[in-house]
Amino acid sequence: MSINIHNATLIAKKEFVDHLKSPIFLSFVATFTLVILAWSYVKGMEVEYTSTVLGMPDVMRGFQGVSSVVGRFAPIIGIVLGFDAIVKEIKSNSMNVLLTHPLFRDNIILGKILGLATCILLILFISINIAAGAMLIVSGLPVTMQHIIRIELFVVLTFIYVLFFLALSMTISIIAKKANISLLFNIAIWLVITVLFAELIFTSSYILTDSAEIATEQTLYYINFIPEHHYAALTVGMQDIEKESLGSSSAIGGIFDTSYTLSDWAAEFWPNLVILISFSIVSLIASVIAFLKKDITL
Repeated sequence: MSINIHNATLIAKKEFVDHLKSPIFLSFVATFTLVILAWSYVKGMEVEYTSTVLGMPDVMRGFQGVSSVVGRFAPIIGIVLGFDAIVKEIKSNSMNVLLTHPLFRDNIILGKILGLATCILLILFISINIAAGAMLIVSGLPVTMQHIIRIELFVVLTFIYVLFFLALSMTISIIAKKANISLLFNIAIWLVITVLFAELIFTSSYILTDSAEIATEQTLYYINFIPEHHYAALTVGMQDIEKESLGSSSAIGGIFDTSYTLSDWAAEFWPNLVILISFSIVSLIASVIAFLKKDITL
């Protein structure tokens, strides 16, 4: 394995530019931005209502609403970028042509990951800042430096989370024989991880044990094995649900809970952050290993 930073950087630039020029990808990005922008507007109206009618501005409610919709749909960005990143090039024979140049496989896969990760970071930075800004403007609340710092930290957390789905989709793209099969598998995994996992565990456990209490305990245990749980804990304080179920509660409502300092947030949720980063790193390593062992010849 011989990593050439220059070659990897060139491939990364090509991936980045190719996607920025793709009408299909740009259309998806525009749709994603509009979805979270619309949701941010709704949440901003809710905050404005609580401020003017009830006299209690609940800015955290608005931020958590934005966080929830971003957490649900942001993984699709990684899937869209990665589901055909490898299989398309293998099928078009461009991968074989690429390997005829003085490039090692590790340069190719690392360059692709770097280029696609840069696309993700740019998309998240622009869309989340626009959405959060719109929410604050609609709510009529002043924008403070504390809000800006927490918004940018949320961008970083979401980027780490989406990297997991990018790496997973690239791994499936390496294994799959067709791009449409890769896409179907990725969509199915996304649905299970972000929507169905807890319900499937609870239902299965309840059928086997006929006990809602046992089913709840097992669900709370097994959700620790998916990145979505740790991302939710960091961003909207979903860990509170688990602690309340076990008899203790945490008052911190995620990264946007301004009634607590960032030091308090870090002290409370650092295990979730470490686990979330580990999920992304392990999945990225798996995609690199899968590509290095892949038989590229048709």
